[in-house]
Amino acid sequence: MSTPAGRPPVYLLHGLLGTSYGHFSAQIRAWDGPYRVVPVDLPGHGRCRLDAAPDYLDAALAYVLAIVARFGAGRLVAASYLGGPLAVRVAAARPDLVHSLVLTGFAPGLDRDVFLALLAGFGPLVDADDDLVAEYDRLHGPRWRATLAAFTAHTERAYETTALVRPDDLGALGVDTLLINGTLKSVERAAATGTARYGPHVRGHVIPGAGHIASHDAPTQFNEAVAAFWRKEAGR
Repeated sequence: MSTPAGRPPVYLLHGLLGTSYGHFSAQIRAWDGPYRVVPVDLPGHGRCRLDAAPDYLDAALAYVLAIVARFGAGRLVAASYLGGPLAVRVAAARPDLVHSLVLTGFAPGLDRDVFLALLAGFGPLVDADDDLVAEYDRLHGPRWRATLAAFTAHTERAYETTALVRPDDLGALGVDTLLINGTLKSVERAAATGTARYGPHVRGHVIPGAGHIASHDAPTQFNEAVAAFWRKEAGR
C-alpha cells in the first residue's frame, strides 16, 4: 500500500505493555490529516495479531521493518525502553526509510543491571494492583503475562544487542533525532538536557512537570516541540 502524495507517514511505537493508541492518542488526533499516522501495536500488545516470540525484540524489529517497508519512508516516534530501542534499530537497519526519530521517556546507556532490576520488580508491582491487572487484560487479553516474560527473558539473554542504546549509537545513526523527556524522571531529564554529547544530529527538549510518557502527560507541549523539530528537520 502506497502513501498518498503530500501525506508522509508517521510511525508510532509504544512502550512495554502500552499501546500506540494509549501512549499517543493526542498525537494521533493532531497529526492524522497532514500526515499519514501509522500506530503500530507491537507483538503481544493491543490490536496486534502476533503473539510474543521467544526472541522478542528481534521478532518485533522484523515486524516493524515490514510495516515501514510497506507504507514507505517516514518519521518514527517512539516511547520508552521498548519502542525507543526498536526505533533506533529500525533507523540503523534501514536509514533510507527513516527521515527522523523522536524518542520520549528514554535515556541512552541505561545500565543492564538497573534495567533488569526494574523489570524484575515490574511484575510483582502489577500483581499488587488489581485495577492495573484488569486494564492490561482489557488492552492485551491474558497474553500480556507471556509478553512480559518473553521480553524479560530476551533482554536477560541479550541486553547489549537488543534493548541497550549506547550514546554513541545515537550519534552514529546520522539521523535527525529529538530526545524529549519530562522533568519528573531524573535520568531521563539528564539525558534530554545533555544531548550535545551525542553529536550534531541529536537535540533535546525537556517538558516541565511531565513524567515518563510526556506525550500523554503534556500533549500540547509535546506536540509543539515535535512540530518545531520537524520544521527544522525538513528545512535541512
